[in-house]
Amino acid sequence: MNKPAFTYTLIIIFLIFPVISFGQSKKLVRKGKRLADPNQRMTHFTKAIALDSENLDAYFYRGLARANLEDHWGAILDFTTIIVKKPDADSYYNRGSSKFILGDYKGAYHDYAMAIRLDRDFFQAYFDLGITLINLEKYAEALQSFLFLANHFPNDAEIQNQIGLTLMELKHFKLALLFFNKSIKLNRSSNTFYNRGMAYLEMKQFKKALTDFDKAISIDKTNDAAHFYHGIAQLFSRNYAKAAASFENTLSFNALDHEALVGLSIAYYHTNKYDKAKQYFRKAKNILWSESNYPIDDVSLFNNTSWNLDQSNIIQAYFNKLNTL
Repeated sequence: MNKPAFTYTLIIIFLIFPVISFGQSKKLVRKGKRLADPNQRMTHFTKAIALDSENLDAYFYRGLARANLEDHWGAILDFTTIIVKKPDADSYYNRGSSKFILGDYKGAYHDYAMAIRLDRDFFQAYFDLGITLINLEKYAEALQSFLFLANHFPNDAEIQNQIGLTLMELKHFKLALLFFNKSIKLNRSSNTFYNRGMAYLEMKQFKKALTDFDKAISIDKTNDAAHFYHGIAQLFSRNYAKAAASFENTLSFNALDHEALVGLSIAYYHTNKYDKAKQYFRKAKNILWSESNYPIDDVSLFNNTSWNLDQSNIIQAYFNKLNTL
């Protein structure tokens, strides 16, 4: 082969080879998207990136595959690669979701906000932004996000439910009831009745709270939170035997639930079953002591429990009585 012909052949190869590589890269992405196994999907997308490092679709779908495999740091890296080169709402949203799972709520907030800035109709991003704001304890801002969604989806039970939950955080319990009522009309689920029961409990309307917890349990007997707060409502109603039964039901789901153990010890104390009250209170203390630096007979053991955070007067009133049994 003479020199000019050889040179011409090389030029043709260099011109055609990138086109072939790009085509193969896109083909691998299309094939990978059809696969069900996330590991196989990720393998195809990685090969596609090796053939064409500018194939942003390959990065995007590999990021999704990594997220499905709970490799959220890897997913964040892939979505970040896209955002640096050509930012889009979906990449910001999915990166935000991985950050949220890793507990980086500030980072998730930024990414969800950017997704909305790029796509004003990205409704799922508004919802997840609201959830993130709740985790950041920015309840008023979260409420705005959910109210915006309610204007677009007035018959969505979960949005109504989230508005109610956010209003609960803002201590607007009566107003929260209105949204829980609407949520129940739209979806009579165990969760919706449980949430309304919690609102009634906060308002000290114990009979109504008990009715809702009963409904929540009848729909889903595995709703351990409903069993627990059913016991709390019975405790405040001075129905100690029934309270004990509710706390026993709670413990059937988790025998190491120290919150339920304390409730059970109080209930047994009032039914004069002091040996059982002592037994369960000691078990609760042992569980908390193993996870803290406080002495086992110190009320500070209960600092981070709901008995201190929500019902501090209760633990203060009963600690010495139960501790000296």
